[in-house]
Amino acid sequence: MDKIGIIFDLNGTMLFDGRYHLEAWKTFIEELTMQEITDLDVEKYITGHGAKDILEHFTGYELLPDMITQFTDEKERVYRSLLMKDRPPLAEGLESFLNFLVLSRIPVNIATTANLENMNYYFEEYSLGRWFQWEKVVIASGNIPLKPHPDMYLAAIDKIGMKAENIAVFEDSEIGVTAAWNAGVRHIIAVTGDSGADELKNKPGVIACIKDYTELNDNLDVFE
Repeated sequence: MDKIGIIFDLNGTMLFDGRYHLEAWKTFIEELTMQEITDLDVEKYITGHGAKDILEHFTGYELLPDMITQFTDEKERVYRSLLMKDRPPLAEGLESFLNFLVLSRIPVNIATTANLENMNYYFEEYSLGRWFQWEKVVIASGNIPLKPHPDMYLAAIDKIGMKAENIAVFEDSEIGVTAAWNAGVRHIIAVTGDSGADELKNKPGVIACIKDYTELNDNLDVFE
């Protein structure tokens, strides 16, 4: 590639927060249903499932979209309270890598299914404005199809004025990798430090797998 741009997913890619989401779901579902949620329940019915499936399984009802949104927002408040308590750091090596990208004048952006409240928290808590322009970030706003649809990445690419073939994406999930690939991205780096999803290396477009950003120098030449 000649001039490149970099787009990051956030949860599980920039911030290893998977356990906080699982704990938030467990806590919220217990409060909602007044029943104990076991580790096996978490593994079978929460891990890897979307909000609709999780909520309808534990409530036993088919829920309207507005109710799913309301319950999900309440779960996200629990999630943020857990983050505020522990204040986990950004993925190891990420700050140095972002500083390198900014100093090298490489355009960067974020395409994430995080909601507005969570993104506000991330920008404030982690000072993401050092590297990213808020107005260019693509989030789950309710008016854009979410991953694995390509729309989030197409929008993020457009906002930094690049072409898909000149973009490298950092992702941690199968649906995220699929979304990037469907958007025309052919340089995808799978970040597996939170998920352990090493099988992503076999997905179309994935050129490398890293556990965190300290491994970049050893594994990638896409930034040369």
